[in-house]
Amino acid sequence: MSLQTRIRAIFGNDSLDWLDRSYLADWIVVATLWLLSELAMHITVFERDFYATDPVINHAHKKSQIGGELNHFIALLVPAVVLAAVGLYRLAFVRIHHGILALLAGQGLTRLFTGVLKNKVGRLRPDFLARCKWNDVKMKCTGKAADVLDGRRSFPSGHSSAAFAGMTFLSFWLAGQTAAWCFDVPVPAASLRSSRLGRFILTLLPFWWAIFVAVTRVEDYRHHKEDVIAGGFIGFVCAAICYLAFWPSPFVAKNFDSRIYGQPRLLYTDEDHRRLTSAFELTRLEEDDMDV
Repeated sequence: MSLQTRIRAIFGNDSLDWLDRSYLADWIVVATLWLLSELAMHITVFERDFYATDPVINHAHKKSQIGGELNHFIALLVPAVVLAAVGLYRLAFVRIHHGILALLAGQGLTRLFTGVLKNKVGRLRPDFLARCKWNDVKMKCTGKAADVLDGRRSFPSGHSSAAFAGMTFLSFWLAGQTAAWCFDVPVPAASLRSSRLGRFILTLLPFWWAIFVAVTRVEDYRHHKEDVIAGGFIGFVCAAICYLAFWPSPFVAKNFDSRIYGQPRLLYTDEDHRRLTSAFELTRLEEDDMDV
């Protein structure tokens, strides 16, 4: 049984009517972003000068409260699981496809920007001297080479950018499903799920996690405050752009029409052409009636 047959068996015979070969190009772009981001991680790190007495980089080297693998796992898997679960519940394969595609695009773009800046800027971490173990006789760092090299990759914060990329996407997606950020959209009464404040708080929960991750990076002396601010900004912007490329804006009331509520954009269809053609045909009919 082919993949398309399996999908149609689960989601319905019309579940792939929106599919277009142009989406293959989108997936290629996303794969390219991830490949380039991996290459960016191996760019030669800029080794800026420093003073062995600089108090800004003379903090203790501590264990991270949130490891890098755990952070990336949460930032990528949690949004993916949420949107996949809703897509399966509603039997809408297009929601799953567009959600995963937009999520991976945002994370890939974030990772690319972060990797390039980390290596080209070469800002020293707050715990750099503890990693360096400067030797006055040898006039060089005597710490582990890998630790010293990583100590030169402070700006921007990779933890913060990844966390904000994943959680920004999830917040935008939740807002798009609940109209939490568009107060002009009416909601049904006599239902606990209709609470305006409840919906709004729900969409903010992912941001709280991203903020928590960013704060721990400062507490652990792994980043300066400017690093986490820049990292968070990069993740937010990349995720927001990629979300809006595939999903309607959660701030616009017309996007919550009963026919399209919570639906992604169908990017490669002839809907606009059909609508224009229909309007032209109606105009011609009206003109013919007037002549008669």
